[in-house]
Amino acid sequence: MPVDTRPGIRRPLGLLISPLIVLLCLAPVSAHAESTTSSSAETIANALRESPVYVDPVYSTVLSEETREEAVATIEESGLPVRVVLTPLLSGDDWDGDASALAAAVHDRMGGAGHYLVLEGDSFQGQDLPPSVDGSSELRAHYAALASSYATEFDGTVGERMERAVEFAVSDDPEAVYEEYVSAYEDSRVAAPGPSGNADGATVWPWALGTGALLILLVGGYLLWTRRPTAPSMPQHAAFANASQARRESLERQAERELIEVGERLGAMEPATGTDASLSLGRALDAHDAARRVAEHLEEGSLADVVGVLVLLDLAEDGLAAAGRGRRWSGADRRRHCYANPLHGTGTTDTDWRQLGATRSVRVPLCGGCAKAVRARTRPAALQVEHEGRSVPYYEVPAEESVWAATGFGSLSDDLVERILRGERSGRR
Repeated sequence: MPVDTRPGIRRPLGLLISPLIVLLCLAPVSAHAESTTSSSAETIANALRESPVYVDPVYSTVLSEETREEAVATIEESGLPVRVVLTPLLSGDDWDGDASALAAAVHDRMGGAGHYLVLEGDSFQGQDLPPSVDGSSELRAHYAALASSYATEFDGTVGERMERAVEFAVSDDPEAVYEEYVSAYEDSRVAAPGPSGNADGATVWPWALGTGALLILLVGGYLLWTRRPTAPSMPQHAAFANASQARRESLERQAERELIEVGERLGAMEPATGTDASLSLGRALDAHDAARRVAEHLEEGSLADVVGVLVLLDLAEDGLAAAGRGRRWSGADRRRHCYANPLHGTGTTDTDWRQLGATRSVRVPLCGGCAKAVRARTRPAALQVEHEGRSVPYYEVPAEESVWAATGFGSLSDDLVERILRGERSGRR
């Protein structure tokens, strides 16, 4: 209860003191709310003061001690403030799964200049702090993280990506390295051999092909027999599976909670008056029904299904808002989710996106981070799903197998709700 300080108005002493007592009682609560984030960032900062590579225990078996020590030696020999952080990042954690937020929190406690390589998912994100106002600061971590993904063709283990990221971060010109690997990656996707099997179309004799194949088999067999065992790749390890599962479970709980909340609001809403309001309310009910149908099968579905429930509930809320204003629901009333990853929110702008190796572009809504990545000709942080044993961006799943890919979670077409109600959930096989 605020104290009225206007002239001529007095308040008893007891009324002045009681709000202070309440504030003093609540102060420890707010302090505790910040203590978890503060202590987590302080723990990582303290570890980085001892070693430039911090590895959370959950990743201890994914990254070999030898690989970690080599990275430490490379950084220390360079004399550059390059720092590597491997710790689970999940939606709803201290940094809401955001590598840049983690880097900023840790840097606040370390000070000075720092080039942070933070593992986010199965790739590294680079943050160069403090940011330069005029853009003159070295973006070592930024370009090194991107280049490490291209150098491993987006399919390397955590150890391999870290090794390349550190190598690039301490190089003379990380930006040039990045441009070199991007160019090579795009060339490899565009270039195709001639009809006879080689680049210039020259004829290759069958015996030459047979001899080459035999040599490849012999060399490959020898290397397979003599090579040292390597650490398992990240997707095969329980640590990655546990982190992914925890993230999915968190989103599932959110979807279940919002499904109930939106349902209660629909049930409590007064009958709509007027044709336009009735149509909008009907739209909201349909979207909620579609979300409920998908939610009934989450156990057998993919992460995309969980995200789909949240998107459909947002559509239901958009319909509710339009009904409350007495308006007919239209595309202008709906929030547009980030096409690359709907979990990035609805603060989007239409952006022309030409994927790497492609010749045509598509105009889609993207959040600020994804739009920036697209303009820089790099891959945005897309929503990853499992398809045929591989982790791929959801939009790379064939449209006939996924309603989410076919509609971009509704960002490419306005008939997502109708498709769900017709039974086109996600093309499960």
